[in-house]
Amino acid sequence: MLDITYPSTLSLVGLATLGYYGRRLYIENCRVRVLSADAKTSAIVRYTKAEGMVTLHDVLQRECPSLVDPDLAYMIPTPYLGTGLLQTLYATLRVRLRNVASDVRYERELLVMQDGGTISLDWYSAAEEQNSTECQPIAMMMAGVGGSSREHHLRVMAKTLAHSPAAFRIVVVNHRGTARTPITSPRPYDSGFTDDFRAAVKYVQNGYPHSKIVGIGFSMGANILTKYIGEEGPRCTLACAVAICCPFDLRVSSAAINESNLLNDYVIQPSVMSTLMRAIKRASHLQVDPLWNLDLQRVKAATRLCELEEELMVKIGGHRDLNEYYEKSSSFNYVENIEIPFLAINSLDDRITPPQGIPMDKFLTNPNIALALVPHGGHLGFLTGVPPRIWFVKPIEEFVSAIIR
Repeated sequence: MLDITYPSTLSLVGLATLGYYGRRLYIENCRVRVLSADAKTSAIVRYTKAEGMVTLHDVLQRECPSLVDPDLAYMIPTPYLGTGLLQTLYATLRVRLRNVASDVRYERELLVMQDGGTISLDWYSAAEEQNSTECQPIAMMMAGVGGSSREHHLRVMAKTLAHSPAAFRIVVVNHRGTARTPITSPRPYDSGFTDDFRAAVKYVQNGYPHSKIVGIGFSMGANILTKYIGEEGPRCTLACAVAICCPFDLRVSSAAINESNLLNDYVIQPSVMSTLMRAIKRASHLQVDPLWNLDLQRVKAATRLCELEEELMVKIGGHRDLNEYYEKSSSFNYVENIEIPFLAINSLDDRITPPQGIPMDKFLTNPNIALALVPHGGHLGFLTGVPPRIWFVKPIEEFVSAIIR
């Protein structure tokens, strides 16, 4: 006779209890952690008769619930995207996704630099021209290496800010040669090249002198933005800035992105290199400065980003070697000089910009800056819910809206 043993009610209750507490533990592990100076030393953001003195600490505690509220400050990954690898893969593969959340139409403007190079400014505003005001705040955004205004997360961010109560006017600063921007100079952009963004900020300020301007950078664009703000120091005229997945230490991020693994070999490196090599091919008609001493055959034969950086960025920038290029281009050297409200958002399982490169100690000593860390966001993923939506959009909207208020 077949003996069938059924689980007892006690066993089922035990399993349910374990499942419940296991999920509670997982959710608690998804809590957002914020590093910043304490309330006593936090920098003053504004002073009004109604509010009195408001510090960066006050802004975070009162107006950024997605970062600090005990009930809301969680980044719980989409159930089937529970690791940094899956988050990064999904975000990379849908980088050109266009849906209701990201359906924006830009108006393009070209801006020629002093050296003859060209960048493009892609503008977007939800307000009709006749309804916009001269004081309408502006969000200047910048993508990572090979990226542009076309990327899904930039378009989602643009639409969210444009339709927010603050009604931001958006301008995405496209790097030289990206997003079909004409290539008019042999000088490319690189991870630490801040001249173009500096010129773009001055141009926008001249055009909208009464508007508050915030900066938002993603990945390499975050490094350029952070470095620019630190270089400017007390002269920086941005109202505030946000850096997402910033590779503060390029030596750390370069080692990570050039490591041979599934993500790098079949997704990240091919995606970045194909974009950069197309731009190089488009620039083939330009006369290269002989003082750069470039080996163009080596440039054309490059298959990994570090090979391109060694032959192009090192020589054009006049650096001794790759290490010097990474050292001088890394924004961690400039974090302590930031004197405007600044928020960085990073993930602890980011395989492209690992947490080892984040200068966490500086976020505890500089009263103008704050760092939000999530356990499971990958690189530019931060996908939560079903269907997946980008988590960092909400805390960025909260932060920049609070600062320009």
